[in-house]
Amino acid sequence: MTKKQVLVYGASGVQGGAVAQKLIEGGYEVHALARSNEKAEQLRSAGINPVIGDLDNVQSLAKAHEAATIVYLQLPVLFNSTAVSRFIQHAVDAAKAAQTELLVVNTNVFVPEQATDTTALKLKRQLKDAVVQSGLPYIFLQPTLYLENLCLPGILQGNVLAYPVPAQMPISWISIEDAAKYAVYAIEHPELAGQTVQVHAPDAVTGDQLAELFSKALGRPVNFHSLATTDFEAALTPFLGAETSAGLAGLYAWIGANGQLMPQPGTSATTISDHVSGTPTAEWVKQAVQNGIFK
Repeated sequence: MTKKQVLVYGASGVQGGAVAQKLIEGGYEVHALARSNEKAEQLRSAGINPVIGDLDNVQSLAKAHEAATIVYLQLPVLFNSTAVSRFIQHAVDAAKAAQTELLVVNTNVFVPEQATDTTALKLKRQLKDAVVQSGLPYIFLQPTLYLENLCLPGILQGNVLAYPVPAQMPISWISIEDAAKYAVYAIEHPELAGQTVQVHAPDAVTGDQLAELFSKALGRPVNFHSLATTDFEAALTPFLGAETSAGLAGLYAWIGANGQLMPQPGTSATTISDHVSGTPTAEWVKQAVQNGIFK
């Protein structure tokens, strides 16, 4: 049986790249946008069919969508409302014009049912609304927080694990590898169309418990420090710029104040975790230490 063709947004990045590689391993033909000839060559070397273009190039989007029957859509981490609104419209219009059979949309964060003034969540809700209004079959994937965020410079320094969440708030973190498994499962199960799937690990740990896992894996004491979102923003600004840093800080401020709304194992209304083998947080930390990511 011939596998279908899938357009993967962000295939040259870490998250989209993980999805693309799992699809290729499953025999799918994967297509992706590339902003330059250099990026296109990198995609080709990974077995991905590139189309030169970007989210602001309507013609390139149309060409990329015409080559696929299924679309895995995720947007870049941006907080410019004007630009993101335009990108959303371009992507959805291209999918409609190509009569896409299924849109699998990764919001890259949990999006609450109620409206919020938090920029990051307002933009994700705008994305979801546009997809629903398109009339196309869709599946929403809503991850909690990626474990790979802990790999950012400065998060683990010596005996301190600093992150902008409350120390006693349980979080069901998810790895990028496991999130990709959710994406592939959704792509392979179009009968889930119309559903919102919460993407999280099989367990949940508090910040203090997370530090204990690092202590055990590293063989030294590690304490958790609940980083103030203002300090988090200040640390990110030199690397990501003021707008993106402020957007991320705003998101974490919302999470800190609304942690009780975050999905937990066994409580999600819609989940496919029974069919996707998730990695326990302790195992992820142990493997990351063994691979030399944390020292």
